[in-house]
Amino acid sequence: MTAFLNMHKAEIALQKEYAFPSALCRFLEYGRGRLLNSPCDAPSLPEAADFEPLVKMLVTARDAYGSDLTLGLDAGDAEIVIPLLAAFNLGNYACEAADHLTAPADHAQDIAMEDVFELSDDIEDLPFGRLIPCNELRRELLGQIPQENHFLFTWLTECVQFDIDSLERIIQTWDELWDKTAPGDDAEALVPVLTAIQSDTALMDHLKAEAGFHTSVMKAAGEVSRQQHMERIRRSAEEGPGIMDHLVSWFRMPAVSGAVALVLMVGIYFGTQVGKDGQPMPIGVTMEMLVYQDGLAVRGGEETKPDVRKPGDIPPEEGDAIQLRFTLDEEAYIYLYHQESSDKRELLFSGKLEKGTHVFPDKSKRMRIGKPGEDEYIILMASERALNKIDQTNAMVNKTNQPGLIIIELEL
Repeated sequence: MTAFLNMHKAEIALQKEYAFPSALCRFLEYGRGRLLNSPCDAPSLPEAADFEPLVKMLVTARDAYGSDLTLGLDAGDAEIVIPLLAAFNLGNYACEAADHLTAPADHAQDIAMEDVFELSDDIEDLPFGRLIPCNELRRELLGQIPQENHFLFTWLTECVQFDIDSLERIIQTWDELWDKTAPGDDAEALVPVLTAIQSDTALMDHLKAEAGFHTSVMKAAGEVSRQQHMERIRRSAEEGPGIMDHLVSWFRMPAVSGAVALVLMVGIYFGTQVGKDGQPMPIGVTMEMLVYQDGLAVRGGEETKPDVRKPGDIPPEEGDAIQLRFTLDEEAYIYLYHQESSDKRELLFSGKLEKGTHVFPDKSKRMRIGKPGEDEYIILMASERALNKIDQTNAMVNKTNQPGLIIIELEL
């Protein structure tokens, strides 16, 4: 029900943002009532010009959905998905109201609605397989719509039957799926997904690129680590995610090639204390870097002891391998990013971790240091509450010490 209420709030917000005339709002509310089996009195018909802001909104939403904005979505991207779905819903309400209120001989009204009908048809043809990671949200929304009207909400029904991790699993097993060597369970679950999304060229290109990156890191890590990784994914899916099981995406970690500095952004929204300079400073997280001068290798069957580096210590050299070790004074939401430039970042891990010490990557895995370059970082954020993507981006862009935020650099 929460998702349904948030959707309705988004619909109302869009009507205000695009300054819908009151006559159009009543028209849409009538169409909404018809589709949700909550009828209301028939309103008077809006004037032709009243539909212009609706058309503008639908064009914007259609174009936004068809852009790169919807590639690489995850289950936490409600702030991106809900406004788009709300816009599509409003177009749906208009079409439903017009079908019931417009007289066959009312040619003026037909002309006024012509653009809305055309845009609604365009929207129905959009590739909604991109929303698979948000299928839990879509299922909840569908639960509030009468079954007989589900077919009118294509953006909620298309590909909603697939597991939310299907696209990520396709990335991880891309070559095996195309070579027809994927394990039986993967093939059975993922081939129907590929069939359903294959007409979305942009999404397929995105998945292929991600799969190539994934494969290169998997090769560097070795086949044994790969098998352990895939087994952990399957086990986590069956048993539910444990604390560090969320780190299954570490294989997408780049080789840290071109990294200049390791940046730790900590304490966002944590409690604060006053430092020696009298300025508020965050508490709750400490971090250090474990440097393995033997790189990824474990020599003689014994674990190589790392050199512990703290801020200001000698940086690691090319060919070394590193892990991050951080300690949380309380449970927190952790967001780990690889940043190649000011406008290019990739989320490597996000999840809620318990109080205590954690290492990334876990166990015997390493991140190898490549040739230093410019403006490349690994960024770690810790927060006592979940952060949406906008909050995360703002925190990474505003790299200045402030209440609730401090930046610690470890040079590479």
